[in-house]
Amino acid sequence: MSRKYLTLALTGGLLLGALPFSARLTARDSAAKIQEGRETAQSLETTFTHLAETIGPSAVSISAVAEVSPAESGLEQLFAPRTQRRRPNAPSTPKPGEGTEEPEPLLRPIGGSGVIIRSDGYILTNDHVVEKARDGKVKVKLSTGETFTGRVFRDDRSDLAVVKIDAKRPLPAIKFADSGRIQVGQWAIAIGSPFGQDNTVTTGIISALQRKSTIGGPMDGRYYPELIQTDAAINPGNSGGPLLNIKGELIGINVGIDTPSGGSVGIGFAIPANTAKFVSDQLIAKGKVTRGYLGLTPVDLEPELRSALKVSHGAYVSTVSQDSPADTAGIDAGDVVVKFGTTEIRDEVSLRNAIATAEPGTKIPIAVLREGKPLALTAKLEKVPEKSEATPPKPLAKLKAIAPLEASFEPLDDEIRSQLKLSDTFKGVYVAAVRPGTPTDEAGLARGMIVVSVNGKTVTTDAEAKKIAATVSSGSLVTLRTLIVPRDGKPSRGIINIPVP
Repeated sequence: MSRKYLTLALTGGLLLGALPFSARLTARDSAAKIQEGRETAQSLETTFTHLAETIGPSAVSISAVAEVSPAESGLEQLFAPRTQRRRPNAPSTPKPGEGTEEPEPLLRPIGGSGVIIRSDGYILTNDHVVEKARDGKVKVKLSTGETFTGRVFRDDRSDLAVVKIDAKRPLPAIKFADSGRIQVGQWAIAIGSPFGQDNTVTTGIISALQRKSTIGGPMDGRYYPELIQTDAAINPGNSGGPLLNIKGELIGINVGIDTPSGGSVGIGFAIPANTAKFVSDQLIAKGKVTRGYLGLTPVDLEPELRSALKVSHGAYVSTVSQDSPADTAGIDAGDVVVKFGTTEIRDEVSLRNAIATAEPGTKIPIAVLREGKPLALTAKLEKVPEKSEATPPKPLAKLKAIAPLEASFEPLDDEIRSQLKLSDTFKGVYVAAVRPGTPTDEAGLARGMIVVSVNGKTVTTDAEAKKIAATVSSGSLVTLRTLIVPRDGKPSRGIINIPVP
């Protein structure tokens, strides 16, 4: 046998001789890994059972008798299939042959969940859980089975509320986490009373952050600009209950689900704990929430806008209300806010939060970019006007290969000018119709608006507007400067961008 084959044979013999020992090592290895996995699972199980025992008593069940219209209540709307959602209390469409008179209100039970945030009886929940409660009072059931009558303090804008009860003893209060530090993939534990099943604990993870949603119609729904998404099971009755991290700290207040059927499909949402703390602290201290008001609507910079404007971050101003602090300061629709006071503005949410938490009456330096050039402005904030709600921004349209403008415009005749209180010298065109489902419709152009200019050029006829839009090259934007004149309230200057495919 040659040296070459002898070497191979020896090697093979060594390998064969080693197999039984190697197999024993592998078996021991596997057993060790199984034991390690079992210990990890048992440790996690212990963590969950400990949370249920120690934090569970902080969760409460809330119920009340409400006066509601035959239309669905706000709580049901939050958990309705997405195709059936509308603003709570919006009048339902009458059936053929029926009148349009408002029906008599009905008495019906409502309910949800809450969480104790102070040992002296303050409980945090959703506004839509308690907004219909008769006389502003609700029943709060503790984990012990004790029931107390609670007084309600509401903040419609954030969909948060505080309930005060007098238990005549310290209650187990939950600890707030910094929701600004949570990350996708971390554990999420929900506790609540789904379908009336008190102290139900479900687990999942943080699926996404800064989700945006409007419950109800685009003009009258509640806008949630900064939701936490989780796959922890959330169902009707969970609203107002706590969403916790693995330490048992509050990271959010469960608010609703996205579902095609009305039940949980693993897409639940919660209002961040930082927002909940800001609101609850004020409700407890003074019974209402005072926010700064600037009078503009910010929107995220989508890729098309970033490219067109050559900016990397900031909040894009889509509308500015007439005579508002923003208007007085010189901010215009189309500006990009990059700094508010000492706060760097990265997106829509960071600007909304900076404005809301600023003290009304203070003067704030604001840095903006206008057509790529930096501007330093100063605004004196005011209080949020009564009945003002957060305005959802209109994102850029998801385009198909169709004409840039799918709308019809009319000249500003005497009748239109009179109705909208426009001067004889004001130039623009009236939006008479917008084709539904088109990019122009999705971008936010609507009947009743006034288009002042298209890509910087003043327009006074339908033909002028469409001629300018037709010259825009592929990959660019058709930019409409608009005037929005509400029936009650002050006009707003706006800007709508429609990318051309």
